[in-house]
Amino acid sequence: MTARWWGAAAARGGALALLWVVLAGPSPDYALYGAVSVAAALALSLGLVPPRPPADRAGLTALGVERVGGPGARAVGAVVLAAWFLGQSVAGGVDVAWRAATRTPDVRPAVVDAPVRLPPGGARTLALALMNLMPGSMAQRTRPDDGAAHAVVELHTLAAELEPADQWAALEDRVA
Repeated sequence: MTARWWGAAAARGGALALLWVVLAGPSPDYALYGAVSVAAALALSLGLVPPRPPADRAGLTALGVERVGGPGARAVGAVVLAAWFLGQSVAGGVDVAWRAATRTPDVRPAVVDAPVRLPPGGARTLALALMNLMPGSMAQRTRPDDGAAHAVVELHTLAAELEPADQWAALEDRVA
């Protein structure tokens, strides 16, 4: 086992232990339950998503993204992505509520195609999942683009003026 694997195990184990303490409290009465739960969750995490060497993480250069920094930089990026996602979700929720509350709902469903620039894998899956969680638009399906090197995502939206393709592009940039 490599140093990368042990580092991933330590980071995930620490995060899971912290989550246990936050959810269950620091009571020593539950320490054994916490240790067993954290160990099981850690084994499942490492089994389902094993740490990969840096060479396997290529493919984001199509977006002009270069990997900079280590886990700390990725943690900051994750916080920035979460804050952006929360803001987009609130704005989308307000828009959907406003459209639904009007006397005649302002809804004109449309399907908009947008290019998928993220390579297949975890980043693309995360972007598609987040898109489906934001109010007003959802990723209907992905398909290969005829004659192009990239795929296309079909975005179902309540109204085309919500510009889901722009929202998708911004989400891809932040996930990358």
